[in-house]
Amino acid sequence: MTATLTRPKPTPTLKLAGNEPAISVRDLTAAYREESVLHEVDLDIPTGALAAIVGPNGAGKSTLIKAMLGLAPVIAGAVEMFGRPYAEQRRLVAYVPQRSSIDWDFPTDALDVATMGTYGRLGWFRRPGAAERATAMAALTKVGMADFARRQISQLSGGQQQRVFLARALAQDAEIYLMDEPFAGIDATTGRAIVVLLRDLQARGKTVICVHHDLETAPEYFDWLVLLNRQLVAAGPFTETFTLDNLAAAYGGSMRALAARFAAVVETPR
Repeated sequence: MTATLTRPKPTPTLKLAGNEPAISVRDLTAAYREESVLHEVDLDIPTGALAAIVGPNGAGKSTLIKAMLGLAPVIAGAVEMFGRPYAEQRRLVAYVPQRSSIDWDFPTDALDVATMGTYGRLGWFRRPGAAERATAMAALTKVGMADFARRQISQLSGGQQQRVFLARALAQDAEIYLMDEPFAGIDATTGRAIVVLLRDLQARGKTVICVHHDLETAPEYFDWLVLLNRQLVAAGPFTETFTLDNLAAAYGGSMRALAARFAAVVETPR
């Protein structure tokens, strides 16, 4: 097993209902303060995929999602969503940031946060009305937070806060959902609820891409893998890409110690 970072040949794109890729990334390079974080990433994520972006700490996982959204400095390359730039497809994309990046002391309640998901359809000069509130309440109900609609977000637990931001994304009724570590720092009940939610979105033809840190649950939760360590190591169905060679390429020597632990999972992915 080699620990050298390699760039395997691209895995054939999963074909789902004959659709074009939901997201196409070409030669993407991103940098902070002149230090390259992502280098020449080429990637297609098919429409309808439930995808996990996986890699070691500092691999650029969150940066990849932020670069797709224009939130990280891109110095080369291009990103398209359904064949067009993100700026032209903004209303089709919902984003759930890391919970740790949000100011939870902001004076607002759960319903107001969920209602924010409807703003993209309103335009600059319209205020949310009864219809938007109903959409937001339905989204809170879907994530099990209807009883907390008028609770200040600062008074919610970490898992409840995560559910509220998922409700905001649901209220947007997007086609692509980008989520940055939605399973981080939450309780088991919330984790199970999120899995059900993601699978429901996929069943409705949506495309879901999540930054994920847990190798043990990744093959169970997701069907498409993006394995990253500053450059693309592998991308494709878990059955083809979740291998010890690819994991070693991404994680380096540390993967040797974990090889036995993950061998059964790698050999018999979902």
